[in-house]
Amino acid sequence: MREQPIGEAVEDDELDLTGVMWPPETEIEASEVHPSLAKAIAGSRGVRFFATRLIDVPSDCHLGNIQMAIDEAAGQACGIYLTTRISEVNAETGDPTLVEEATRPFKFPYSGDVEEAVCSLCEKMRLAGVIP
Repeated sequence: MREQPIGEAVEDDELDLTGVMWPPETEIEASEVHPSLAKAIAGSRGVRFFATRLIDVPSDCHLGNIQMAIDEAAGQACGIYLTTRISEVNAETGDPTLVEEATRPFKFPYSGDVEEAVCSLCEKMRLAGVIP
């Protein structure tokens, strides 16, 4: 009798189509970091910064972006969620004025894996009611 391989396809009704997903995170320069994140980690040395975007799984819509600061020596991570909204529309041209908004920084322990850190940040934001 043949055993089922672990990676074999699952039935459609077993798929989890809730929550968020993200493409692979990319390392960014300190100059690209949002001021609120830079302020939250002020004084830390040897910090690496990462960014990615969040996608709502059920709708496949872009929700916003996240930025994270990781201090490997201290075993700490800090992240923020960034969204863009229209603050006003120019009456003459019809052009929108876009404003970037950031959540408060979320700090948490870092275990050495950036993808796990993104997952932890998303869970903290979910518990705070920031994302679905």
